[in-house]
Amino acid sequence: MWLNQRYERYLSQVEHMVERLNKHLPKTRKTLGQLLREEEPSVEAVDGSKICFRRQDIETVAKVMPAELHGSLFLPIVVVRRLELGKGVYFILGGRAEKALVSRLLNLDEGEKDLYLYRLQVFELLGKLKSLLTIAFDLPPTAKLS
Repeated sequence: MWLNQRYERYLSQVEHMVERLNKHLPKTRKTLGQLLREEEPSVEAVDGSKICFRRQDIETVAKVMPAELHGSLFLPIVVVRRLELGKGVYFILGGRAEKALVSRLLNLDEGEKDLYLYRLQVFELLGKLKSLLTIAFDLPPTAKLS
């Protein structure tokens, strides 16, 4: 019994650490269309700070994506690292528009329901999106208490 309590306390501490690691994530995201209209494009982070986007990065994405998707593409793009997926494996959090953007930038098949990337692809994506990409960390579902 005491061993189970210690393990649950340990998992609780791990969850708390992951929450702290993710305080840089956006509290909300905005569409590409909204950001194009803003003079100083930005969103608020979970910790209350401001995440600023470079105008040049937004305009680059606007050229890559068709105008009809500007209202459904939410930025920043969130790339999630999950340990249970394997070493150096990430996935794209978001909908069809976000996955289409990443697929186009990396020359991948756009029809995938779930889009998984490897570390080198994440670095390549970071080089192309610069200020419009953020990396999140997540625990395996079996390690979560709640």
